[in-house]
Amino acid sequence: MANFFRVDTTKLVRGAARFMYAAISQAKPAKISDVIILTAGGTQYNPQAGWSDFGATREGIQITVNNTESAFDVDQVAGDIGTAPDTWECFVATQLAERSLENLVIAWEGATITTDVVPTPFERETGFAGATSYTQRRLAVLFQKASVDGGVTPGLITGYFFHIAVRAPQEGTLDFRKAGDAQTVAVRFKALADTTETDPLKAFFRVREQI
Repeated sequence: MANFFRVDTTKLVRGAARFMYAAISQAKPAKISDVIILTAGGTQYNPQAGWSDFGATREGIQITVNNTESAFDVDQVAGDIGTAPDTWECFVATQLAERSLENLVIAWEGATITTDVVPTPFERETGFAGATSYTQRRLAVLFQKASVDGGVTPGLITGYFFHIAVRAPQEGTLDFRKAGDAQTVAVRFKALADTTETDPLKAFFRVREQI
């Protein structure tokens, strides 16, 4: 008897992702290998020059797309006769589990990190106040499916590449206590539309998947 339901288990997605960033001066990635090294060897999956990892995260990495819309109606019809989108918005959010100065500077728009070689051990410094502008960056979220042959063939990778991203309003807390989970730093980015994209439907981000 034929199965009534149609399910493609290869399209089911579950698992952690990798969160990366680069300066806005970095060329926009056109493919996954522009962000990480894919060739087999000791450097496989290392970041390409100019890209860095946020490291471990907690509570997942959320990519959110939303929009507002206007409805059209006429006197002669008791209901909307059409709708059209007005404004689109896109956000990327997570909890950074690695409390490094680099991550804090990005999450809270901090000052440039400096290193003081006196005294010993060396000391690094940054600072925080009311930044009057946001730093633009490139972002990438990479997800790798499980290998289908026990690791002989690497799992296929999907990459989400955000052209222009800035910090979005997000309260952050450093919680010092003797018990419980390690500290995390909440961070949320807003994707800005890249007007240089020739396809307006790719202005926020593009997705590349290996097949």
